[in-house]
Amino acid sequence: MSFSKFLPLALALGHGPLVSGLAAGAGACSAESFNFPLDQLNGTSSLGITASPVVNYTSTSLPPGTNLVGSYTVSYCNVTMTYTHPGWNDTIHVTVQLPAQDSWNGRLEGFGGGGYAASFGLLYSVAGVAEGFATVDTDAGHVKGSAQDSGQVTQTPYPWALTSPGQVNTALLVDWGSISLHEMAVIAKAAIEAFYGSQPTYSYFAGCSGGGRQAMMIAERYAGDFDGILAVAPAINIESFIPAGFWAEHVMGKLGYYPPACEVDAFTQAAIDACDELDGVQDSIIASPELCKFDPQSVVGQSFNCSGTTRQLTAEGATIVDAAWTGPRSAEGALGWFGVNKDAALTSFYILTECTSNYACTPSPTGLWDSWLIYLLAKDPEFDVMNMTDAQFFDYLNQTKVEYAQMLAAANPDLSSFKAAGGKLIIWQGLADEAIPPNGTIAFYQQVLQLDSDAQSFARFFEAPGVAHCYGGVGAIPNGAFDQLVSWVENGTAPDTLTAVDTSGNTRELCPYPMKQTYVSGDAADPTSLVFNCTLNPAASEIIADEFAFFTYE
Repeated sequence: MSFSKFLPLALALGHGPLVSGLAAGAGACSAESFNFPLDQLNGTSSLGITASPVVNYTSTSLPPGTNLVGSYTVSYCNVTMTYTHPGWNDTIHVTVQLPAQDSWNGRLEGFGGGGYAASFGLLYSVAGVAEGFATVDTDAGHVKGSAQDSGQVTQTPYPWALTSPGQVNTALLVDWGSISLHEMAVIAKAAIEAFYGSQPTYSYFAGCSGGGRQAMMIAERYAGDFDGILAVAPAINIESFIPAGFWAEHVMGKLGYYPPACEVDAFTQAAIDACDELDGVQDSIIASPELCKFDPQSVVGQSFNCSGTTRQLTAEGATIVDAAWTGPRSAEGALGWFGVNKDAALTSFYILTECTSNYACTPSPTGLWDSWLIYLLAKDPEFDVMNMTDAQFFDYLNQTKVEYAQMLAAANPDLSSFKAAGGKLIIWQGLADEAIPPNGTIAFYQQVLQLDSDAQSFARFFEAPGVAHCYGGVGAIPNGAFDQLVSWVENGTAPDTLTAVDTSGNTRELCPYPMKQTYVSGDAADPTSLVFNCTLNPAASEIIADEFAFFTYE
């Protein structure tokens, strides 16, 4: 969900005067040049339009699902349309940024957000404008994520989730979950036509994590809005994996043991050491997580270094780490959700503690996981998540599907409408994702292929071994995936692989599922000599969604 981990990258949020005189096309950059498309958006009412030229604005930005952070200087017409759904008591802002006529590439690019935020504003849009796109995002009726919010907007739905204790704000949940996405597309195209005198030739949407969920929601429910969609690490079943993500913290509370981060990291490194070479090459990547059977209890008692202090791995620590890897499992055998893979950085989201200098540790609020339980399930800001019983926890996992799956999940594998509209979809998922369990994405795509054996003609999914959430990790990141999407949409060039580059500049080709990246030859001491091919993954025949009876879209 791009859970704000990259927000510090946007700390340099720009400078540059707001001045008049931005070159325009058919319309000037003023509010009078634009009209709210009320005739296309039943059930809405305009609350106002603002438009002002921005010239020589400099900001740090990056495209979603990349590590291509750069400083850009751009000029554009900044248009904001504000509207409401009468009776819902909501106020939604859609921001459209329009380059000058001679700088526009004729395309629209919409951007998603992450966590509980529907958008990240300038963090993404400036890079889009610099490439010549007219860009758009929506706040879905609540505050956008930004570099200044320290993650609070993305990590918790407070204060907008409840209208009062016990009563969720259904209107804002629906806005955030789906309908604001279609309204955003309609508004953007109306603004583009007013400013340039024509509709965009092609329209695209890109997002990671929560933005990836938004991307999938558009493909599933609003098939005609965008020609090409890039969904990175999509939070497809957000209603299930977020509360399930609290399981390791819940186990910590039951055991009364709170491992320091160095102990958790030591278990992770032990797993990498045990499973790294299962794919034939030692590169600090677990490229075949389905083959990794490492048991953390097998290294209990071994020594590890913690900031210069020698400590021993504990049985309690092993149990907690295993809880993050397996996902929720009740004593009666009930399954909650997938866990993350064993090379994921667990101390980013799943196991958080605060420790004194002598390693007396206490639990640290996870924000992302526990806030769902507090605000959307218990619906009580005073609810103490650390005092839940196992039975209560699994009751909440059932409750969340009943109350929120239809509203928020982007888990419908029937993409036939998107296919009929001629759309193209690229999904990619880091296998070392520390926030979203990769098996959830894999299970979803397996269902897509079950429904349509020809799905790869318009929708392709790629695994990225060793890559963390949205970017990061030691694996190779497909920074050019969006360009390959554009080529697929506009030239018919389907991506047989995604070209990816790791932090050392070494290139690897990511394979379309059900193929997997397979080591062929080369010396790990010289990464440039490594050769990989795409071969059929035998594990792809195992339909992993089958063990989760509640996974089926309803």
